[in-house]
Amino acid sequence: MNRDIWIFLFALGIILFNWPIMSIFSYRKEQKGSKLVSNPYVYSLSLAVYCTSWTFYGSVGKAANAGLNFLTIYIGPTLMAALWWIVLRKIVYICKENRITTISDFIASRYGNSLFLSVLVTLVAVIGITPYLGLQLKAIMTTFSILTGQSEVSGFVGWLITLVLGVFAIFFGARKVDVSERHGGLIFAIAFESAIKLIAFISVGVFVSYGLFDGIGGIFDRIRNSEFAGLMTLGGNSNVSFTEWASLTFLSMMAIMFLPRQFHVSVVENSSDEHIKKAMWLFPLYLFLINIFVLPIAYGGLLLGEPRQNADFFMLTIPLKHGVPYLALLAFIGGFSAATAMVIVESLALSTMVMNSFVMPALWRMNAMKGFYVMILNTRRIIIIGLIFLGYLFAVSIGHFYSLVDIGLKSFEAVTIFAPPLLFGLYWKGGNKKGAIAGIIAGFSVWMYTLMIPALMRAGIIENEGFWGKVFNSTFLNPTALFGLEGLDRWSHSLFWGLLFNIVLYVGVSIFTTQDAEEERQAFKFVESYSSRMLPARGIYSIEQIEDILGHYTGKKEAKDFIWNFLSRNNIQREYVSQNDLIRIRHEAEKILSGALGSPIAAIIFEDKFTLTDQERGELSNSIKQITDTLRLSRQELADANRNLAYLKDFSENIIESAPVGIVTIDSAFKVKYWNREMEAITGIRKSSAFNLSLINLLPWMKAELFTQGVHGEMIVQTPAMQSFKINISPLKDPSGGFVVIIEDITEKKKMEEQLLHSSKLASIGRLTAGISHEIGNPLASISSLVQELRAQKLDSEEEKKFTESSLKTINSHIERIVNIVRSLGDFARISSSEKTVTGISDILNRTINLISYDKRFKNIKLKLDVDEIPPLKMNPDQMQQMFFNFILNALDAMPDGGGLTISIKQAGKFIEIIFKDTGTGIEESALDRIFDPFYTTKTPGKGTGLGLSICYGIIKDHNGTINVKSGKGEGTTFVIRLPKEQNG
Repeated sequence: MNRDIWIFLFALGIILFNWPIMSIFSYRKEQKGSKLVSNPYVYSLSLAVYCTSWTFYGSVGKAANAGLNFLTIYIGPTLMAALWWIVLRKIVYICKENRITTISDFIASRYGNSLFLSVLVTLVAVIGITPYLGLQLKAIMTTFSILTGQSEVSGFVGWLITLVLGVFAIFFGARKVDVSERHGGLIFAIAFESAIKLIAFISVGVFVSYGLFDGIGGIFDRIRNSEFAGLMTLGGNSNVSFTEWASLTFLSMMAIMFLPRQFHVSVVENSSDEHIKKAMWLFPLYLFLINIFVLPIAYGGLLLGEPRQNADFFMLTIPLKHGVPYLALLAFIGGFSAATAMVIVESLALSTMVMNSFVMPALWRMNAMKGFYVMILNTRRIIIIGLIFLGYLFAVSIGHFYSLVDIGLKSFEAVTIFAPPLLFGLYWKGGNKKGAIAGIIAGFSVWMYTLMIPALMRAGIIENEGFWGKVFNSTFLNPTALFGLEGLDRWSHSLFWGLLFNIVLYVGVSIFTTQDAEEERQAFKFVESYSSRMLPARGIYSIEQIEDILGHYTGKKEAKDFIWNFLSRNNIQREYVSQNDLIRIRHEAEKILSGALGSPIAAIIFEDKFTLTDQERGELSNSIKQITDTLRLSRQELADANRNLAYLKDFSENIIESAPVGIVTIDSAFKVKYWNREMEAITGIRKSSAFNLSLINLLPWMKAELFTQGVHGEMIVQTPAMQSFKINISPLKDPSGGFVVIIEDITEKKKMEEQLLHSSKLASIGRLTAGISHEIGNPLASISSLVQELRAQKLDSEEEKKFTESSLKTINSHIERIVNIVRSLGDFARISSSEKTVTGISDILNRTINLISYDKRFKNIKLKLDVDEIPPLKMNPDQMQQMFFNFILNALDAMPDGGGLTISIKQAGKFIEIIFKDTGTGIEESALDRIFDPFYTTKTPGKGTGLGLSICYGIIKDHNGTINVKSGKGEGTTFVIRLPKEQNG
């Protein structure tokens, strides 16, 4: 090998290893919380995966052969970008809601989760995109041979390049089963490669324009005066007709939306729909920049005498022939980057489609097999390699007959087949599965006949003689002039007939056929996606069943993590999961399976669990036999049964009528259907007067919100007449809806409870008085004893003087204790009558800490604050400061030698949660039930009044809050206070 080849191989290695380096770099940044990947600039650059080797090499070739025609490929995406906020944003929203990962799943999901439609779309995509994969591999192999000076690439090198690209595709996108997971490393690497190919293209353009010519203007002036002047015009005698210009613009508009790789980067890898706003102008700007030098390079090559048939590779041949090999190497790096990005992303997208549509339907019944999800993953890896090698086979067998642009446009035509069912399906509920299938089959048939048949004939695979030669050369069935339509270029011709049959059959069949229930359901979800409500599931599973189903396909650990995260996120306890919660869990689980296996298979998997086992079929058979035997009953037996039913009906009505509570049933419109005797007594309204009238009108204190909020069970309602009723509302199981309402008059019971509470309060006051007398009596008795002793002292001796001084200090401390007790009693008496204002709770905490910081004991405390941004609350700031003050002082008392105090204030659902946690001496478990009682203290005698926590308890209850304590001897103490957020001011 010579030195240049070694340099070339070194550069190739740098390109290949750039991918994992960029991936690892971006992954680590994401782990640290960086927005390096999830930002609109990376997203916009990743969309430039649209600019493949076709753009890098083929645009120059197209410009050299057809002039301005190449611009259509970039004008189309620019026009479509203006519509992204309407169309792309809606597609992104739907895909995120349903965890859709491919265009085949999107279309199949829209039309009733149709597996056949998914298979059909995948088949069209694989056949239509394989030439495009071949285009990239052809470009890589051709440029490889140009740079190494070989006439052509050996078979081994071609296979090796294909294998390496396959391995990279597996590394980036096939490490997990759930393909709906975003691949941040892949997207960042694509964005980085987009920047490289832009720099490389502009570098070659600057060299040709300003290194070999007198600038862009000089090239254009010379081309106008040359034999190539027609390349600068449209229509007329130019190589580009206005019809072809319009057709190619439309094709590129559809391609930017419906190419599988574009669907993947723009939809599946989108982390925020806000990024679309930035991409709407950044992506067109990128297209503009990368195309600035297309015409100068193409025209410059022609003026330099380069042959037109080699125009696809002017980017390499011009620098090589003019002594700048390193610039040619840079161009190769740019072109290789463009081709590599396309092959990796396209193969990932296609492999997901093949897995979801072909492989999973064949394998999913094997889900009980151990390691099933590992088998799925390995199968997907094999498919990726297979798809890339399929593209390689196309490149070496047919690719050399066509230019890069011609190969790419065939794929553009293929994905345009998806436009009618997808775009119509977003905004028209009437489109159905039969119409979509008919339209796609018609469009695909036209594409195969008008574009692929001529390609196969040109490659010699189909003979242009004999029977098929007569058919294809006939006036009516000529692939390039179908039904006698002549005068159109091949792209416009194929587009016209394909789009015509596609739309006519899609709309026509949809109008004249009906949708099934599943199609109607999915049509509603897609068309009304922004406003759609969660539709009820067709079957209810237990939480264990859902976890088991997921575990078969995604792994048991992932399934358990999903269930745990869902319950935690929604504050649901596993033992108390409601029916509505199970429906939501089932929907989320189906979305996860949609991401891993595709929407149609996910729907089938869940519905399949309702199919009957052999045992169930036997039970069903026995039930049917019993029903048949029952139907054979004689007329007399039926009469007896009828009498028994009548007796049971009367018996049930007697029970209901004799019940000591009011019972009423209403329909879904709140109209009364049953009204028992006790209801007449409670309301004074007779049954005949209440029947078929609205319960809301009959009992105005029964608000409609009680039924519509979905919160059923017991509740207490007080009427304007000061009557109290206990009400129990339960929904009827009847499909038509309705409720059973049980009403109990508890007015007298409430009065008795109030009297009992009043008596309890009086008893509490008695205990409080006894406590006060005890707490004040002890120091007073001590003072009295000391005063009598002092009276007997003559103060003659030094010992008597010291005793007098000591006694006076003791008396003073007792007086201070009495003063503290009286002051605390004053605070205790005032806590329930203070005025509340809208205040910031974090400000109160800061003020309290500033005050306590002057306490000497505070210097030995390690204080940790964890305070969220809390909205202002309606509270009494003085009481709240007193509460904070008491809790912090108690913590200081519990840590005489220092320690740690953690104060946190967080939002927890509908509550504000305040936590004081110290590392102090703790409280014995036996004392925890009494610590909020007045005058109860765990401190040593004389160290506390026992009113601090009691005052805090009163403040918290006055703010409708709750308090819990967790402690143990020597384990520290944690107080958890929860205040309701509805006090938010």
